[in-house]
Amino acid sequence: MMIRARLLALFLGLSAVAGPALAAEAAAGDASLPADISGLKMDIVTLNREISQMENELLFPSSQTSVLLSVDVGASVRLVDINLSLDDKNVGYHFYSDPETAALAKGGVQRVYSDNVTSGQHVLKALINGYDAQGKAFQRTVSYNFTKGPKREVIEIKAGDDPTRTQSEFRFKEWESQ
Repeated sequence: MMIRARLLALFLGLSAVAGPALAAEAAAGDASLPADISGLKMDIVTLNREISQMENELLFPSSQTSVLLSVDVGASVRLVDINLSLDDKNVGYHFYSDPETAALAKGGVQRVYSDNVTSGQHVLKALINGYDAQGKAFQRTVSYNFTKGPKREVIEIKAGDDPTRTQSEFRFKEWESQ
């Protein structure tokens, strides 16, 4: 609220400096405002909108964090299940049925976890069981360190074929969120 008061004081100060002639023109309507005053008014409206957004982000930060799982289209990896932990606390498990595996292979994305997480440093670990390109069963643990800020956090775990090895690879990606 202090920011709004300062903005109002700035606007009133500019009006007082501009003089009574410009104040009379401003009262006559937007159409008769000179280009400078009209531009100044648009700047103030934009500034007010940005200040409101910043106030909302500070007063009501989003603590939601989501973890998504996907598979590269055309990859030969076949997932069986995933066990997810956040800061060494088990937060989710999913067993993949044949239709779900087929959907992931075609580019589908599954939300494995979604919940509120406190701001700060966190460690995400996934224990993944599946079959590689040669049909050999594997169990892999992958981890990712991230910092939870005031905005919503979306992290994707993407499975794919590693071109240099016969094993499957798992990559993490943080998505920009509003």
